[in-house]
Amino acid sequence: MLFKSLSRTAIVGACALLASGVALPASAQVGEFRVLPYQLNPALDGIQLTWFTIAGVPGTLTIEGPGLKQPLVLTSAPVLVPDLDYQIAGELSAGGAFPFATTAIFEAPGVPARNWRHRVNVGGLEADTEYTYTVTQGASTYSNSFRTAPSVGTERRIRLHAISDSETLVLGRTRFREWSRTPPQTPGSTGRPAGTGRGRDAYFLTETKGYQENIKNMKAREADLLVFAGDLVEGTGTEQQRRWDEFWRHNAGEYDDLFSGVPFVAAIGNNCIYAGGGNGTANPLVQYSRKQWSGYFDFPSNNDPAAKDLYFRTDYGPITVLTLCSVGALGENDNVAPPQGQFLSANFPANRDTNRAWLLGYPFGDLPDFNIGTAQWNWTVEQLESARAAGQIIIVQWHHTPFSRGIHGTSVTSTQSGEAMRIYLPLLEEYRVAALITGHSEVAEMSYIDLDGDGYGVHLWDVGAAGDGLRGVEDSAGATASAITAWRANPLNPEGQSWSPNPYSVWTADQSEPETWSGNQLLGGGKHYGFLELDIERLPDGRFRISGQNWHTFPLNAGDADFTVTGYELRRYSNRVVLEGPADNLRPVALPPSCMDADLDQDGVVGATDLALVLNGWGKCGAACAFADIDGDGVTDGNDLALVLGFFGANCGE
Repeated sequence: MLFKSLSRTAIVGACALLASGVALPASAQVGEFRVLPYQLNPALDGIQLTWFTIAGVPGTLTIEGPGLKQPLVLTSAPVLVPDLDYQIAGELSAGGAFPFATTAIFEAPGVPARNWRHRVNVGGLEADTEYTYTVTQGASTYSNSFRTAPSVGTERRIRLHAISDSETLVLGRTRFREWSRTPPQTPGSTGRPAGTGRGRDAYFLTETKGYQENIKNMKAREADLLVFAGDLVEGTGTEQQRRWDEFWRHNAGEYDDLFSGVPFVAAIGNNCIYAGGGNGTANPLVQYSRKQWSGYFDFPSNNDPAAKDLYFRTDYGPITVLTLCSVGALGENDNVAPPQGQFLSANFPANRDTNRAWLLGYPFGDLPDFNIGTAQWNWTVEQLESARAAGQIIIVQWHHTPFSRGIHGTSVTSTQSGEAMRIYLPLLEEYRVAALITGHSEVAEMSYIDLDGDGYGVHLWDVGAAGDGLRGVEDSAGATASAITAWRANPLNPEGQSWSPNPYSVWTADQSEPETWSGNQLLGGGKHYGFLELDIERLPDGRFRISGQNWHTFPLNAGDADFTVTGYELRRYSNRVVLEGPADNLRPVALPPSCMDADLDQDGVVGATDLALVLNGWGKCGAACAFADIDGDGVTDGNDLALVLGFFGANCGE
């Protein structure tokens, strides 16, 4: 891996150069490409490559690799996609800091470009094999590589990355998002500086820069498959097609080319279908946004043509990923809001919708309902049964998180709560799903849900920290949302003051990762842009091991009055989870002290500063040195020192 071959100094130095504003060469020269090639639908014998141009000129795809005596050369047949035209009045007249004339793509002066799609399904290749590819469009070429899917019985490790809520839009180039001020502090921390604005209650980085750095770190960790749990773009009244232009600039364009080198599966999110308006007035704009989705994506069939690309199954080696659509319930009574906070039970709400903000009377029939007995529900049951019978590890994703301490966790705090999706959780437990991946609340959170108390639970990972908001939890100590406070005092609440928006929460980035500040300088901890990494391995006895770990991009900062960012480091969070067992019985196992446990200053490596922390704490085993009690026996002593020495100099990147 390139990441392994670079020294820590070199990585930090390169990041500092980027932060300084010095222009570096783009990862790909876009040239005649409107969107660079991106990878969908990996199969045992091939893959699908899609790209876009502003002219309807065929392109040439050349593939080289094992089993090919000579390069495989294929020609694309471009198709015009009118649904991807600039066609929203608000967008065409957009002004302000980012006017249409300077942020749209033009075929000629004053002539907005159209979208010509090139889609090539490649077959006849060897399984689990890496191939290089080159796409030529006129005078422009782009090269990268892809790997065909592994067989069910593969012995190699498979790495998945999961993100949600990148919510790209042009405005993100200058917008610094809210940054929850409620994280706890480590002993000795001077605390988050007082005041407002960047570095205090707004984040160090813009949305665009945060997502850019997140992408670089995901590329460095080299996943085999990326799971994207919704809200790829942000919906506004003035950025419609431009928001997708910005998305592709990040992922297959002039900013970076993540999706050109790794296949991905994406769930549609509420912002992906929002295009302005409210309630029934939004419906034509929602339909337009829904067509945009299928203009870009060609996911596997679900035998429901009207809901094509919205819920589907992806098999990748021993893993089955089921992607569901949670953007709104469309039954006759599904959009009726219950009295605030009234539940049929603690786990299953009277609310049967995830979107009471718009979609009222949606007439077009191209968005699926998700409730019990609908086509999507029945399909999900069939796929769970099929995957379980085949002995697969099952991972499920959708956008609206069913349990969350964030703003969209319950109908108490949001009209777009994911509460209604709780109806699926008994199914996930019954079919022994290994992980549920969601977003929407824009928090980084892990929950463990065992509704029936049988000892087998589902890990719920909310990964909504890709590149948009950096919200905190709504029930944080000393800053509980007023809606929660009012509901706890509501006599209709059957659980009284004990009510929790997420009783299954185990870890959140902003509450479980204490910050360490020295004046205006943040040294470690807190919530940052990041991603979830899942490593799946087959053990010698035929069982599996899944290792789950959240990573974050930490902004190195100078500590000056302007909170100047000088570079970036990829760091772990403290929430590593390991599951072991057969595919239908993966359970958490106890973890021995690890390299991460000895990383006391949370800078991503075990080094001299960690050793110094233990030495300084040795013999002072009150609360002040509990952080150095690595073996958890209540004292900081020679055993803890031995653990740090044992890890000293270890490579904590793996």
